[in-house]
Amino acid sequence: MLKTLINQTLSNNLKSYKFLKNLRVGLAVSGGVDSMVLLDLFNKIKVINNLELYVLHYNHKWRASSNNDAKLVKQYCIKNKIRFIYKEATGNVIKSEENARDRRYSFFREVAKKYKLDYVCTAHHKDDQVETVLFRLARGTGSGGLTPIKDFLELSNESRVFRPLLNVTRSEIQNYALNNNLSFIQDKTNFDIQYKRNLIRIKILPLLSRVNKNVVNNILLCSDLVYSQNKVLEKFFERLLKTFIDKNVYNLWIQKKEPFSYIAMNRKRFLKLDYFTQKSFIYWFLNINKIKGSISRLELVLTSIKDRHSISLSKEYFFYVDENKIILELVKSRVKNIDSLPVKETFILDNKNIRIMFQKDKMLLINLYKNKVFKKPFPSDKEMKAYVDLSKYFRKKFTLRTRKPFDVFQPLGLKKSLKLKKYLINKKIIRGNRYNLPLLCYRKEVLWIPGYAVSDKIRVENIATHVLEIKENNGINLKIYP
Repeated sequence: MLKTLINQTLSNNLKSYKFLKNLRVGLAVSGGVDSMVLLDLFNKIKVINNLELYVLHYNHKWRASSNNDAKLVKQYCIKNKIRFIYKEATGNVIKSEENARDRRYSFFREVAKKYKLDYVCTAHHKDDQVETVLFRLARGTGSGGLTPIKDFLELSNESRVFRPLLNVTRSEIQNYALNNNLSFIQDKTNFDIQYKRNLIRIKILPLLSRVNKNVVNNILLCSDLVYSQNKVLEKFFERLLKTFIDKNVYNLWIQKKEPFSYIAMNRKRFLKLDYFTQKSFIYWFLNINKIKGSISRLELVLTSIKDRHSISLSKEYFFYVDENKIILELVKSRVKNIDSLPVKETFILDNKNIRIMFQKDKMLLINLYKNKVFKKPFPSDKEMKAYVDLSKYFRKKFTLRTRKPFDVFQPLGLKKSLKLKKYLINKKIIRGNRYNLPLLCYRKEVLWIPGYAVSDKIRVENIATHVLEIKENNGINLKIYP
């Protein structure tokens, strides 16, 4: 009676997935008890569900006896007329769980593409869920790491990973194997508590069960609740992100949901949030960009935003902060947004208004100032507009360009020029932006840094001769920060 009940429990669990019909399914089978039970369950429903099965076995060659695993799985497949696909590690064997997983999933993708598989199924079960949550918690994780293993995972554009045994316990799987006389490999390393997951399974979970015998279900209930709350917060943070960044950048991200290669956020709007929202948002933001160690970096990032410090978040990302912007930039690609396209336009100053297009949709205007008196207040540094006296530069050659080595700049009020690099650093202009700024120059002398400063050499003493301004092509006046 017990044998029948156990068999029905696992069989009904698999039959509850109504979509498992008329499909090509790959089964990741190592030869251990979990994966052999998975294989046996699918073998029993393959005819009635019209499933074309492919068994995928990757030999990591960590043990001298690993070939026995492959032989066992292959024999089952031959006996039951199931296609067996084998691959083994080559070169130096690296005993790393992360490296092993990467190789294994690369193999899955390769086979899924070749045989046009709809799913690749793995034998993860309920106890794996709990062990994973405890392992992540001990290693250091935020709420994202406390969420359960997902039933489905994208493997490629055409295939998905499916884990049909997540509601089944290890004991149910072991009882099924014994009751059905299934052969399987008992890996001796599964009992070595030097491996952290084994330590959790063999030592820690039994101790926790003495606190509460329902510890497995309780942890999974908590994990499921955290997952539900995270889904709600994701939607909130996505809407919040929309208020911090350019609309076009946001729309593009919403379509793809990929990590940013470059993103600039409005710092002043961010600082208006309360501390708890700031902290939660940054944790979410680091996670969507797949930055490792996000929880340990939270306070560092929040401090850098507050104090305007730029930091290296990882080997992949730089995190720049100035008075108005928070920028995350991918180091390897150094992908620039539209505002960082190269600029180089040369022209002669004369008695006419000048229009110069640059960066696809922006325009430099140099208009004659025709009023006989100068009463207008000077625009703030953050505006893309300046009243200047260019009388000394009539018939001279100007260049609108980005920064070059040895450029100099004489800030208002100073009697001598200094290196532009030093000025930009003093102004706390982030490194990622220093080479992207459009500059109005005469030879090596920078006369105007739009949105930041005007040179003392073209300051107005009595009356302005020209008005400098940068606008979008549609005529909208720009400010350096949205």
